Amino acid sequence: MANYPELAGRVAVITGAAQGIGAATARAFAQQGTHVALLDIDGAGAKKVADAIAGDKARAVAIHVDVTDETSVERAVAAVAAEFGGLDVLINCAGGYGRLATVEDMPIEEWDRTIALNLRSVFLVSRAAIPHLKRSKAGRIINVSSITGRQVTVASSPAYGSAKAGVIQLTRFLAQQLGPDGITSNAIAPITTLTPRVAALRTEADIERIASLVPLRRLAEPEDHAQAMLFLASDAAAYINGVTLDVNGGRIMM
Repeated sequence: MANYPELAGRVAVITGAAQGIGAATARAFAQQGTHVALLDIDGAGAKKVADAIAGDKARAVAIHVDVTDETSVERAVAAVAAEFGGLDVLINCAGGYGRLATVEDMPIEEWDRTIALNLRSVFLVSRAAIPHLKRSKAGRIINVSSITGRQVTVASSPAYGSAKAGVIQLTRFLAQQLGPDGITSNAIAPITTLTPRVAALRTEADIERIASLVPLRRLAEPEDHAQAMLFLASDAAAYINGVTLDVNGGRIMM
């Protein structure tokens, strides 16, 4: 694992941190000595991860939050700032969808729920964090999009793909508007990753088929994405702004 000593002592907020990519990212930042706030609607799950990663080098706290609710988000971000005296890195990792679907068979309630979880959440949490990031000397926003936001895939969710495409464009707006304040905003676009959610949605045959399409012949692990986000948060990426980093093993090349 790469070492970024400048991240020691900084404060990172990670949404969707109770499992999967969010949990792996929280662990990776804590290993760098970064203080971590794990935000998730699964407060107990987030606390379990926080308790496991807290140590001498880094503090970790779990905060229950509904990232689709404005008041809940504002309270959570304010709690982080009060606990740590500010924040330096925001990682919007919360997201997902419930099932594979088509436009024809998708109820409006499912569409709205998926858009809210994957796109509205990024807007709400980013907006709440911006005043604190402006006071940081190394403000970073890193949003988790998806390969499905980069191209249409056969089996996915149209709401999820549309939301993740929106995350990429919102990232660009953040980069353009916050750049003068010294804040960089970037995104990563993961391929299908071996997380509990993917295991519930995909069969073994699905996973083998997707892996066969990747030049590296494997699906991503959550740690692959965590390492990419460590780099984007580091001083080495200080002049990278408005970029979407495709972490997909070469599945698509843009």
